[in-house]
Amino acid sequence: MAAMARRQAPAYAWPGHLVRGHTGQRLVYLDLNHWINLAKAATGHRTGGPHQSALTAVQDAASSGQYLFPLSLTHYMEMAGIQDPRQRADVANVMEEVSGFTTLLSRTHIMRLEVEAALDRAFDTESPHLADIHLLGHGIGHAMGKRGGLTIRSASGDATDEARAACPDGPAAFDLMLANAREQLERAVLRGPTDAEVPDLKANGWDPTVAKRIAENRAESERQLAIRLDNDPQYWNRLRDVVQARYMSLEVIDMLTQALIDRDRDFAEVITDRESIRAFADCMPSAAVHTTLTEAAHRNREKSWQPNDIFDIDALSLAVPYCDMVVTERYASHVLQAAHLPRGMETEVVPKLKNLAEWLDRQ
Repeated sequence: MAAMARRQAPAYAWPGHLVRGHTGQRLVYLDLNHWINLAKAATGHRTGGPHQSALTAVQDAASSGQYLFPLSLTHYMEMAGIQDPRQRADVANVMEEVSGFTTLLSRTHIMRLEVEAALDRAFDTESPHLADIHLLGHGIGHAMGKRGGLTIRSASGDATDEARAACPDGPAAFDLMLANAREQLERAVLRGPTDAEVPDLKANGWDPTVAKRIAENRAESERQLAIRLDNDPQYWNRLRDVVQARYMSLEVIDMLTQALIDRDRDFAEVITDRESIRAFADCMPSAAVHTTLTEAAHRNREKSWQPNDIFDIDALSLAVPYCDMVVTERYASHVLQAAHLPRGMETEVVPKLKNLAEWLDRQ
């Protein structure tokens, strides 16, 4: 089983509390642009012809039950940025059919588990204070790291059980009604509103630009780093150290601090010098992918960071370590292959839907 082999790999501290169910099923992650291409094939778009065979292969793989095509929180964020409601609906239809709203756990939660696993390795301990968390779940809630689901609320709190017991058609009918409501909610979240629904939603505080604005702020931070690198050429020879140090200080430090407090251990026992930072960051799978892609982007002196770059790096730092096949864009695939990360993580990373169809045919 691929997940078991990964956890035994010496280079990475794989989280023992991250549970991958669905034994024997392979996880396939598609970047949004490939979902869009599948939607073009499904709707008979004039540019969808070359992707028709891939669509058939993906549909057959999903219906076989041997493959899962999970969505991530990044997909929901990127879908919100598509302006045309018809295009969103077309893409969402294919996503729903193929994924069944199966989602990957949020990157933040997985990062925390990786920090704990890295500390387990550093101290030769276990982390019994943590509960197991499933890598895969259902819907936007799981993708955001939230537990629970659609419930019936009253002034006194959760009234789902009472409503179920009082349903005139019986508990089974209530369960079906609630399940259908959940699916309708998931469908609505993924597709987003129609143009006619937007004014009322905005009047009630809905803002589809939040995710992109956050990504823009992070992209601006990378632009500022690029400027500092240009002003201090001495750091180009230590670019990976710079990127890793920023990643640790901006994204990991709070998790690491809390994890050390929980263990009654001291920061100086883990991070003492440059080598210890390297070792700690490199043993976390998502950090290794994130650092590699960010470093490569900064080495392109002509690059202008955009929000989509942030979305792509976040998504791949989750998908590459924890899926069996990742279909992304050509440049990211090249960078990851050159760094030998897919091989070390036992993941196939390819740039085209055609490559995915060929891989599925070989399985």
